Amino acid sequence: MTISTGESLITAADIDDLITRVRQTAGDPGPLESAKAALFSGDGDGDCDGTCPGPGPEAARLIRQRLLVTALRHGGALLAKLLSRLSPRETAMVRRYAHRLANFLDTLEVWAAQPIMLALMRFGLPYGEAETIAVAVLLLVG
Repeated sequence: MTISTGESLITAADIDDLITRVRQTAGDPGPLESAKAALFSGDGDGDCDGTCPGPGPEAARLIRQRLLVTALRHGGALLAKLLSRLSPRETAMVRRYAHRLANFLDTLEVWAAQPIMLALMRFGLPYGEAETIAVAVLLLVG
């Protein structure tokens, strides 16, 4: 999703923060670096001179989804952007169930509010909170 200024809600600094966090846990930051290149340097091959088209809307959305799943597992600035849209109680619930939510999102082929809400409700969240969290997730990766 883009905000009214046309800027992506996920920034290069958010991805850099995730790369640092993944490295601290001895993970492979390669996919994150590729995602950053694809989203912010045009076609993702690193040789764009600023005139290359970026990824298509569908490819960009899939990249943002992968980034959010990583943020749910590792925390950081991107997760903070998601949490800033939520109440303190909803924030606590996302933090509590972040890994379970990430695992569930990994199984989805199509991200939609209803399956995310149902999963959150299976985790024990009330309907209203599950709905708010699902909508916030979808707005961030939209």
